[in-house]
Amino acid sequence: MIRMKQIRIAIAVLLLTGLWSCLSQIDLPAPATDADNLAITATLRLGSPSTIVVDITKVNNFSGFNAGLPVNDVTVELRDESGVQVFIPPLFSGRFESVLDGSNGISIESGKSYQLIVTTAQGAIYTSSLERLTAVPDPSDLSFEIETRAAINESGNIVDEDFIRFFIDTPLEIAGTGDKAVLKWDVEGVYKFVESVPENVQVPNQKTCYVSQDLQLERPLVFNGKESGKDFLTQQFLIEELLDHRFKQGFYLIVNQQSITERAYEYWENIRKIVDISGNFFDEPPGKIRGNFTNIDDPSEDVFGYFSAIEEKTIRFYIAPSAIGRNIFPICPSIIPSGTDPPHIFCLDCVRLNNSTTIKPDYWVE
Repeated sequence: MIRMKQIRIAIAVLLLTGLWSCLSQIDLPAPATDADNLAITATLRLGSPSTIVVDITKVNNFSGFNAGLPVNDVTVELRDESGVQVFIPPLFSGRFESVLDGSNGISIESGKSYQLIVTTAQGAIYTSSLERLTAVPDPSDLSFEIETRAAINESGNIVDEDFIRFFIDTPLEIAGTGDKAVLKWDVEGVYKFVESVPENVQVPNQKTCYVSQDLQLERPLVFNGKESGKDFLTQQFLIEELLDHRFKQGFYLIVNQQSITERAYEYWENIRKIVDISGNFFDEPPGKIRGNFTNIDDPSEDVFGYFSAIEEKTIRFYIAPSAIGRNIFPICPSIIPSGTDPPHIFCLDCVRLNNSTTIKPDYWVE
């Protein structure tokens, strides 16, 4: 199915936010720019243990849509509201990570506020706003429905396509506080893939793989419970996916429900609005969306990305093939006839699929 609008919008969002590292090079004509800005995306996650992940790239002069250049000559530190500070070491080019188990002098606790400090080799100091870490409600349930509607296929013909739409039920009130949560959802899909078998093989060495995918990253999923008159969300729409081969042999939907601040909500909501904009790709783009980072010596400098402090609760939902009620066409045949090649190389070697493993996840129950 043709999805040019989604591709166009995803590129535009990455352009506006500076999050280039998720995008491969695409050779499309575009006007040159003098942009030379940092893009910092970081998440402090409360857990056992707590962790922090920081990605830093630089948007350089370009004459097309090029991936951001990883930044290495920086020092990254996390600071809490009382001034306790800890160094975050580099993991690989442009990526900084640390496990925060209390042994490095800083405690990660709900109700406390944290900020990130990035110092360049040239002495420029970039700080985020203080982000308060708040508790998150436990999601209650996930559900789905299947919808059939007209779509345009690769041949340009109008055909009926089946889509699977996912929904979440969750309380909005944070237990024991009387406050309502501001929520963000990250969604992952994991599907089972059983390899084809070559014809006339007496003892097939057939592998089963489990393939993970981040779903619909181009559109942030957020909800501000503080602005809602509801205490509970029922059948809150999350995402939809084309009903394809991924649902042929078993599929898990995994939703990570996160607490975020109202400022973070405004940031992600602005990005969502841009994603939802329709129009010509060559129209003048909307204004830049700055995150919560500032160059302390030059507050007018555009710094992209966002530092968030979150607590996260995970809910999983298994969709059995029998629950679909549709005939799903496989991407690989069960048997490869002698003397023929498989339609895809991964049909006989499923570990060639991106993010694929033969290790069955602990949670996988059919």
